[in-house]
Amino acid sequence: MRLVVYLPFLVSALLGLTIPRFGRRLAPATGTRLLVASGAACALSTAFALAALAGTYVGQLPAVAAFGDWSVRLLKANDPVPPLVGQAALGLLAVLAVLAAATAVRRGLALAEAARACRGAHPGAGDLVIVRDAVPRARAVSGRRAGRIVVTTGMLRALTAEERRVLLAHERAHLGDRHHLYRLAAAVTAALNPMLAALPRTVEYTTERWADERAAAHVGDRRLAARAVIRAALATSRHAVGPAALAFSDGAVPDRITCLLDAPPRRRPFAVAALVAVLTLCLIAVNEARADTESLFERSEPATLTSHA
Repeated sequence: MRLVVYLPFLVSALLGLTIPRFGRRLAPATGTRLLVASGAACALSTAFALAALAGTYVGQLPAVAAFGDWSVRLLKANDPVPPLVGQAALGLLAVLAVLAAATAVRRGLALAEAARACRGAHPGAGDLVIVRDAVPRARAVSGRRAGRIVVTTGMLRALTAEERRVLLAHERAHLGDRHHLYRLAAAVTAALNPMLAALPRTVEYTTERWADERAAAHVGDRRLAARAVIRAALATSRHAVGPAALAFSDGAVPDRITCLLDAPPRRRPFAVAALVAVLTLCLIAVNEARADTESLFERSEPATLTSHA
């Protein structure tokens, strides 16, 4: 098997180091979509590479080879992958698959629980649920069909009427653009590929920035949007936030305010091209590894050896 099978690991390491930088430089919507897509491509391609490496070891087991058409002796002779590497790949793949599945289940249950909690709530106006609580809080909680915006009376008292418009526009942007799905995908991706550990936090930031930009465009005043974020952040006490909630006053508040007080995000074609290159390299590596694996087992078939003779 050629060295191209290890390319996804190199690409993942480089992407993992630069994820926060991409998150700050790219427009929020573009950055969220491209980072999640490129991260998922890296995670899936590394999983495929581990499976290909593990397959060369598993295929040499007599019990497995008995179900195939290849020769264990020929497979050992044709395969340059050391048995220790194949064993390590098999064990690592199993551990990462369990971690990714556990993360998906945990996040999915949290989303379902939040949806059930909001289903029985009495909305104040459409998708708005007002809770009598002195602690200032505002959350967008996704649902199966339509989510709810949960706001406490403490938060409503902390904001002016115009700032409330910003808050509601921000939370509706979270629901309308399905930001909870991007965060779920980022969490599962990082569990499947630990080299992308910075992805979930970065996607939390980019989705908050995405909602900020939507809210600023809705009210037509970037300074008003920044002021609303400042007031909410100052009023909000630090409380634990569940993975199913997307909070208005969380997520790198100083940086968000700076961006809102600046001009709207510019296009970054070189950064976009770099992430597209990540996707392309992952696809190439997966295709080459697949072709190598198929060729390896085909060359290990006794009938193939006889035909060559």
